[in-house]
Parts: sequence; structure tokens; C-alpha cells
Amino acid sequence: MIEIQNLRAGYDGKTILDIDHLRFDDGKITAIVGLNGSGKSTLLKSIVGMNAGVQGNSGSVFIDGKNLRALSHKQRAKLVAYLPQIHQNANLDVYTLVCHGRFPYLGFSKILGEKDLALIENALRLTDMWEKRDKNLSEISGGEKQRAYLAMVIAQDTKMILLDEPATYMDIKHQVEVIEVLSRLAKEGRGIVLTSHDLPQSFSICDRVCLMQSGKIVAQGTAEEVLCDGETVRRVMGVSLKKSEECDSLYRYNLIQ
Repeated sequence: MIEIQNLRAGYDGKTILDIDHLRFDDGKITAIVGLNGSGKSTLLKSIVGMNAGVQGNSGSVFIDGKNLRALSHKQRAKLVAYLPQIHQNANLDVYTLVCHGRFPYLGFSKILGEKDLALIENALRLTDMWEKRDKNLSEISGGEKQRAYLAMVIAQDTKMILLDEPATYMDIKHQVEVIEVLSRLAKEGRGIVLTSHDLPQSFSICDRVCLMQSGKIVAQGTAEEVLCDGETVRRVMGVSLKKSEECDSLYRYNLIQ
């Protein structure tokens, strides 16, 4: 579980985040939705401590009751995995990249054990990248690269996984497959927090939705609870949502004229 208290964060003297209290539970998929510039990515970075040293940033983030600022980088990496939206162009093959997910657990020798190898293979198979494991990242498509990085954070084997726009560059088939993977991980007890600009998908697949505007959480709850206040969704996002007539668990846009 991740719990946030009195979090204030920003850059160059400008406040980007202003969150009094927020919690993400184990075994749940939570979507943080909002327009570009609303603070979604900054929130994920703050959770993993990437903004901790910036002057003026304050507040507390607890992971399983442990204060984030009291943990070393290696200790944090055993509790929470983070996948940013933009990745470095590393000159690595897919398998070596996914091996990086196990580095927080390796000793001085940096030798992968049987458990590490099993978790790496499982992550590659879950993301449909096992057959591409020997390919260099420069040789695969953008969607495949995204799935390779997703495999890396799955191999990290943490209770909490933070994903910034995880479906970027993926075709519909692999978006659906990734959603199925995340649902499976949540059923195993892992907490998934993802940012998204895709409202119908977020409201359809996630256990909870946090609606974000100007660095604040303006609504949160189940999809049904958030949509009970349809005016807030319309005001923040410029569109409204309604349930699909074909399937009660799906939502679609209802464009505002």
C-alpha cells in the first residue's frame, strides 16, 4: 500500500502537486486521469522519490508503512517499481533489459540465481516478448519496446507497480493483452497505479479512478462513484462518459456539443 500525506512538489518555484491525502491499495488497479500538464507524471515521480531533493518540495510518502525518505534507493526498488512514459535508448537486447529488474536483489557478485531467471522468463512470457528476447531494442517496434520495459518492471517483483501511460505505442491487440496482464497481477495482490489519457479504458478496467486537475485530486472512487458527479468530469476533461449499451462494464465518450 502507498499512502501520501501533505505532498507539495514542483519545479523552478512553481507548484505542480498539492495533495493532502491519497492512498493506493494492494490488489487494485488505480488510474490517474487528467489532461496533459495536470501533474500525473509528477505524482508518480514524487512517489518513487525522484523529486525528493528539489527545494520547496515537502510531504510524506509511505510504502507499506515505511517512510520513503528513510529508505535507500535499493530498498525502495524492492517495494515499488516505476516505468516512465519516455525510455532511454539503451543499446541492449531485450533479455538483458529485463534482467535489470532483478538488480535490487543481487549481491556483490551480480549473478542471477534460479529465482531471478524464473521471474525474468515469466515476465517475458506475460508480455509476449519471450520470442523477441535476443533482439536489440533498436530492432523492435515502439510497442514491442514498451512491452519489454513493462517486462522489466514485472520482473522486479514488487507489490506496487507505477506505470506512466503504459499503453503508449501499442496496437489495440497488445493494449488488451497488457490490460489482461495487469488484471492478473492485481489478482495476485499487486497494486497497480497507472496514468492515462484514455478515459473509457481507464473507467472500464480500473478498480479506482483518481481525476486530477492542476496538481489536485478533484474526484476519486470507483468508476460509478466518480461518474455520479458527471459535472466534474465534464469540467475537468471537456467530455463526459456513459455506459455502453452493449456492456455495462464498458464506458464510452459522450462528446459535449
